[in-house]
Amino acid sequence: MLAHHQRAFCLRAKGPRHICIRRNASVSSQVITTTIQEPISSAVAVEIDVEALQKRLEARAKAMIQLEEQEVASRTKVKFVLKQQVGLGECWKVVGMCPELGSMLPEVAPYMHWSNGDVWTYEAKIRPGNFEFKVVLRKPDGQYLWEDGKKRIVEVPFGEPAEKMVQITDVKFK
Repeated sequence: MLAHHQRAFCLRAKGPRHICIRRNASVSSQVITTTIQEPISSAVAVEIDVEALQKRLEARAKAMIQLEEQEVASRTKVKFVLKQQVGLGECWKVVGMCPELGSMLPEVAPYMHWSNGDVWTYEAKIRPGNFEFKVVLRKPDGQYLWEDGKKRIVEVPFGEPAEKMVQITDVKFK
């Protein structure tokens, strides 16, 4: 029974195409059409099994996720540590050139976690390489205050997974 399978049909021809997409499910049917300038007899009919394509895409996506998880497991764990007092509602973020640190976008960069003694930390498994970064203070109103001076650099080694600590000192603002 085809009621549970989705199929798409299309007629290919030179010039403008006649495209028809149909669902064989009883819920709805969707048709998209454009004009065709050639006789349909010269067109080639192609049938696509949408459900089979979705299953193949899902399998590929799962395989890619599994590969990414294996790669992340082999990365070096970097711990950023900052001892700095902040005002009520303020917090620190680590913003860097790698995706794990927000690709220099403070809106998506990770928050550092506060602990007793005004110690802020953030741990991430970062891909190997040298990356620029800065710490950014997020104000209660949502604005970001970037630290003054040159960007800092974290060097993440290639090879076996390891742990590295980056102590952040001398944070100054204009």
